[in-house]
Amino acid sequence: MSENYDLKYANKALLILAPIAIAVMYTESMLIPSLPTIANDFNVNTATVSWVLTAYLISGVIANPIIGKLGDIYGKKRILVYVMIIYTIAVTLNGFAPNFGLFIVFRTLQGIGLGMFPLAFSLIREEFPPQLVPKAQGIVSAMFGIGSAVSLPIAATVAQDLGWQYNYHFVIPFVILLTVLTYKEIRESRYTNPNTKIDYVGASLLGISLALMTTAFSEAPTWGWSSSLFTVTMFTGLALFVAFLMVERKIKSPLMPVYLLGKRNVLVANVAAFVAGFGIFMAYQSITYLLELPKPVGFDLDILSTGLLLLPVSLMQIVGAVMAPRLILKTGTKPVITIASAILSLFYFILGIISVSSPSLTGVVSMSALATLGVAMLNVVLINILTFSIDRRLLGVATGMNTVFRLVGGAFGPSIAGSLLATFYTYLVYPINMGGDTTYLTVKLPSDFAFELTFFIASIAGLFMVILGLTSRNIKIQGARVSQE
Repeated sequence: MSENYDLKYANKALLILAPIAIAVMYTESMLIPSLPTIANDFNVNTATVSWVLTAYLISGVIANPIIGKLGDIYGKKRILVYVMIIYTIAVTLNGFAPNFGLFIVFRTLQGIGLGMFPLAFSLIREEFPPQLVPKAQGIVSAMFGIGSAVSLPIAATVAQDLGWQYNYHFVIPFVILLTVLTYKEIRESRYTNPNTKIDYVGASLLGISLALMTTAFSEAPTWGWSSSLFTVTMFTGLALFVAFLMVERKIKSPLMPVYLLGKRNVLVANVAAFVAGFGIFMAYQSITYLLELPKPVGFDLDILSTGLLLLPVSLMQIVGAVMAPRLILKTGTKPVITIASAILSLFYFILGIISVSSPSLTGVVSMSALATLGVAMLNVVLINILTFSIDRRLLGVATGMNTVFRLVGGAFGPSIAGSLLATFYTYLVYPINMGGDTTYLTVKLPSDFAFELTFFIASIAGLFMVILGLTSRNIKIQGARVSQE
C-alpha cells in the first residue's frame, strides 16, 4: 500500500480524536475528589468504594482487546463510533444511579468506552508519517493531563455546590458532540485484517479471573487476609488467569496475542503500561484520602480544596506529554523509558517517607506531581515503542492488548490501595460538647502505615520498570526512517 499522507486531513483528525481523551479523563478525574463523599452517600467503606474505579477498569480490560480486534476486522472508525455511543449512554445513566449497586453496573458499562483509545491511537498512527507520530501521540497524551487539570477544580466546585452527580449531567453534551464529529469527519482506517475471529472464551476467562482477584483484594479487610474465602477467591482467579494464558497460546485468533510478548519491546511496552496504570490509580486514591481525612491522619480538606491541590498533579501529565516526544526524537525510546521509570520510583518513595515523617501539603502535592511526571512520560514512550514494533495490520489488537495491561494495573492499583487503607487503621477519639456535657466520639481511620506502604509499593513497581527498560531495544526515528538498536 502506498505510504501517501494527507497532512491536512491528519491534523484535522488529530483535532477531533485528541479531545476524546479530554472528555474521558474529565469524566474519570471528576470523581477522584468525591470518592470519600461517594462512600458516605452510599454508606460503603474505603475498600468497597474502590469499585468505583475498579469495575470501570475491569470492564475496559475485557472490552479493549475485543474492540481492538473488531476495529481490525470491520474498520477502526466504525467501531469507534459504536463505542462512543455506548459510552454516552453509560455516562447519562451514571448521573441518575439510585444506589451503589446500580452505580457500579453503570460504571461497568461505561468502562467499555475505554476501547476508544486503542482505536484512536491506531487511526492517528495510520495518518501521520513516522517522524510526526511521536508528536501526535504526545499531543493525545497531553490531552489526558488537560482533561484532569480542567476536571479537578471545575468538578470539585460542582460536587461541593450541587453534588457529584451533576458532573455527569454537564459532560453529556460534549460526549455527544465528539461522537457526531467522529462519525462525520473521520475517515475509515486504511488497514484491516478481516480474516480473524473474536475470542469470547478468552474474554470470559480474563474478565472472571480479574474480577475474582480484585474482589479478593477489595474484600480482604472484611473477610480477613488469612480467611479461606480470601484464599479460595484469589487462587481461583489466579487459576483462571493461567487457563486464559494457556488458551491464548493455542487458538488461532487469540483475544490477547501472547506470542507478541516474545518480542522484547512489546513486552517492555506492556509491562510499562501495567506499571503506569498501577502507580497513578493507586496514588490518586491514596492522596485523595490523605488530603480529605480529618487531622492528625489527614489534612481535613473539603472536596474543592482537594481538587485545587491535585491540579499540579494533573498539570504534570501535560508537561510529561510535551517533554517525552522531544526526548524520544533526540535520544530514542530506551533512555526515555528508563528515566521516566526512575522518576516515578524515586518520588513515590520520597512520598512514602514524607507522608509519615513530616507530612505537609506542599511536600505531598510536590512529590505527587513529580511522580506523575514520570507516569506521563512513560505513557508517551510506551505507545511509541509499541506502534513502531508491530505490523500495522495488527495495531488494533496490539494497542488493545497494551491498554489491557494499563487497565489491569489500574484495576489492581485502587483495589490494593483501598484494601490497605481499610486493613491498617487507627482509632481517634474526639471530644464533643453536648449541652454542657462532654461526650467522646471514636472514629476508625486509615493509619500512617497504610499510606506509607501504598506509596512504597508504587515505588517498587517503578524500580522494576527501570530494570526492564534497560533491557529494551532503543528505537530511533530519523525523518521517515525508523531503526532499532
